[in-house]
Parts: sequence; structure tokens; C-alpha cells
Amino acid sequence: MAESADVVLIYPSGGETKKTSFSPPHSLMSIASELLDDYNVKILDQRVDPNWKSKLTSYVNQQPVCIAISAMTGLPIKYGLETAKYIRSLAGNTIPLVWGGVHASMLADQTLESEYVDIIVRGEGDINFKKLVNSLKNKEDLKKINSISFKKNGEKIHTPDEKLMDLAEIKPTPWHLVDVEKYINEGNMMFDGEVKRMLDIGVTSRGCPHKCSFCYNLFFNRMYWRGMPAQKTFEMFKQVVDDYKVDGIWAHDDNYFVNLKRVEDVADLMINENMDVKWTSSGITVFTYAGMPNEIKRKVVKSGCSSFRFGIESASPRILKMIDKPNTAEQVYEVNKDTKNYDISPMYSFMIGFPTETKEEIKMTCDMIIKLKEENPRTQVHGISVYTPYPGTPLYELALKHGFKPPQSFEEWSKFYWGSTLVDISLCETDTDYLHNIQQISYLNSDWFKYLFPKWNKFPYSIVMKWLEFRWKRGLFSFTPELKVYRTLRNVLAS
Repeated sequence: MAESADVVLIYPSGGETKKTSFSPPHSLMSIASELLDDYNVKILDQRVDPNWKSKLTSYVNQQPVCIAISAMTGLPIKYGLETAKYIRSLAGNTIPLVWGGVHASMLADQTLESEYVDIIVRGEGDINFKKLVNSLKNKEDLKKINSISFKKNGEKIHTPDEKLMDLAEIKPTPWHLVDVEKYINEGNMMFDGEVKRMLDIGVTSRGCPHKCSFCYNLFFNRMYWRGMPAQKTFEMFKQVVDDYKVDGIWAHDDNYFVNLKRVEDVADLMINENMDVKWTSSGITVFTYAGMPNEIKRKVVKSGCSSFRFGIESASPRILKMIDKPNTAEQVYEVNKDTKNYDISPMYSFMIGFPTETKEEIKMTCDMIIKLKEENPRTQVHGISVYTPYPGTPLYELALKHGFKPPQSFEEWSKFYWGSTLVDISLCETDTDYLHNIQQISYLNSDWFKYLFPKWNKFPYSIVMKWLEFRWKRGLFSFTPELKVYRTLRNVLAS
């Protein structure tokens, strides 16, 4: 007899082929936590579950209250839509298809035009999704629920936004709904070989108080930061360490370090517990680190933190001002030196290809990477990303003025990711080939690629690396025949 399923939550594939580790579907687990007292909830993660389709077929046959799909911009939309079509082929229009996530929230009106989208839960779904499930089950008026968008008799209806959630009220993560072992990995990049079992535990805070003009937070979290209380955060850490015997944890917060009192309190709790775990978080601003008291830095390190992850984006003062980044290039160098005092690995991410950016400004960013690594041997760089316009952000409007033509349908957004034909346009003062060359050379030179490269192939890799390092330090990005070979091999391996 098939397992019962009142609500089915689906995390679509992103088209991954060779990826070896994934983050758990935290958004789905978060909304599931609010449902479990009243409903039997099933989570299907297409990225890690080869049997998802047979399970879905069984669940559809039981006529659940609804099936929800969470999809980011790009290929997840493609696979989410394919899944929605499959559900319709089995059940017709008898099961409501609910979509959530940043993309559907930002472009709700356009997303609703798809015949495979019945309802959208905008923004945070923790509370309102349960209200929606209750209303669907009891056949009540959906207009009474805030922060949803739906279609009725051909009309699109968008209810008012709900207030943001108090994270003191958030329920514990229902890890039992997923196979946790499928998300545990060695965490080499983040912990430099010091960890054997690392788990991304999700977020302990939401939002960010800064106004970087390319960031989804301006729209999705309304430039407002909220954190779990220190005790609740500590209990979240302790649960996964105790239950899953991990020795490394990753708090996936956009900006964990906004409230330094909370940071210090959590560190004190971990130290007092003698927790034997390494940890890191997704984000801290240079601005925040520069103002952090030395005593808190020492406590954070003593509690097990071994790296800080900084989004630098650019070395150009003009670009930093244009994107409203709250730091200067000079502060970056100061922080890079200061982290050596605490045996902390600073990890940096960068972006190029901003609207109006010049070749000279791009070169400034490349030179900064070289200098940071020279000044601090523990510096790690993930590579350089190429700016991709994201709807709902101020910089998106500037991208439109500089020639960016956005997709005109929900389906078309599935083709929208860097490297796809839809975004094969340069918004800055260099061509796309130049941007792609820098991006790929930076990746092949990155600490991330060094970890991923097969150990049995280190010798040929070291030879290639010498040449790529020479290219990088000389700024030779225009004529790159070896990258054509790399791209060909990558496409063959991915097929």
C-alpha cells in the first residue's frame, strides 16, 4: 500500500550532471515544518532522488490537497514545468499546482500566465502556505490569504503582502523528511581538509540591511534583517552535530553577522558546550568585519569558525558606488591583512560585466585578486562571476537601459542563466567573449577548481596551471585557444 501524502513539495533539478554535493531543500523543509501537525507531507528532491517520478506517481494517485514546486530562475524552471506537465497528464486539473521561490514572487503576474501555474505563494511561505493548504482543503475563499497570487475565472488576483516572519517563532527543521546523508560532504573548499562530514544547515537569519543594487534581498526581504535568538541558533547547530555526527556546518545566511551581540552569544554557548565542530556562514560584509570588536573575533574563532565569506564584487570605486556596496577597496585590503591575526581563511567572490563597467575597471578587480592572495596565503577566491540581471532589483532597470531584453514568459526564463543565448549580451564596455574568458580563467585558477580536480591528474594540471597563472597575472584574456579545448571537453563530459 502506498504511503499517504496530503501535500507534496518538489525541488526541481537544475540540470546538474557531474555535481557531487547539494544543499538540502531548506525552503521546502521550512514550510513543511508548519504543516506536520495536521498533514502528511512528502518532499521530493529531483537532484538526489532517482526514484522521484515513481513516488510522485503514487502520491498523485492519492489526490493530495496540492502539489507545490519551488524553482529558481533558470533551468529549475524548465524541470519544474516538465514535472507540472507530468502531474497534469496523470490528474488533469484536479490537483492545484502551487509555485514559490524568489522568481515567482518577483514576477508573479507573468508567472501566472503559464497554464501550469495555479497559485503562487509570494515571499516567505512558512505561515501563508499552511493557510493556503487549509483553504484548499476546506474550499474556502483564497482572497483572505495574504501574499498569494492566483487565477480565478481568467482574472489574476494578487492579495496584499504579509508581514515578515518573527524567526523566534520558526519551528525546528524537519530533517526526517529528507535523506540527510545525501547532503553531507567533505566540505574541502570551506574547511581546507579539516572536515570529513559537512552539512549545510540552512539559515539562522533572513535578509540583509544593506542595499546592494543587484541583490534579490531588496525585494524579497525588503532590506530588513531578522535573526533567530541566540539560544535557538545554538540549538539548531547542536541538533545536527549530535544527530548526524557532522564535524562541519555551514549556516547559509545571507549575512550572519548583522547582530554582533547575537554572534557573540552563540559563540559563548558553543564554547561552553565544548562543541567539537568547524563552522562557517555564507556571508559577512567587509564593513561589518571592519567594525567587529577583536574580542568577538576571538570568540568566533574559538567557537570553531574557520573562514569568513566576503562578497567583494569590484575593486573599482565607481562601480562600488554604483551598486551601493557598503565598503571600499582600501577596507578590503585591511580586512585581508587582519584575518591573519585570527588564523581565519578569508573567502572572496567577485563580479564583472556591470552596466557601464570599463575594461580598466575589470582589470582593477583582477589585479585585486592577485594582490589579496599575495598578501595573505590563506586567501581563497571562488572565481569571478559575470553579472546577470535579476528582476526586481535597481540594477536590473539600468541593465534594461543598456540593451538587456528580458524573457517575455515564465517558460522563457528557464533558459535564463549565464552562458545561455538569452543573456549572451555584454552590458559593459567589453564584448561577451572577453567576459567569458576572464570568468573561465578565474575559475580554472580558483581554489574551488583545485579541490574539484581529480587527484590522479595533478601533474598535467600543475603544468596547465602555470600557464593559466601567467595569463592571469599578465591580463591576457583576449586570445585564448586553450579555452576552446576546455569548453569542448566540458560539453562532452556533461553530455
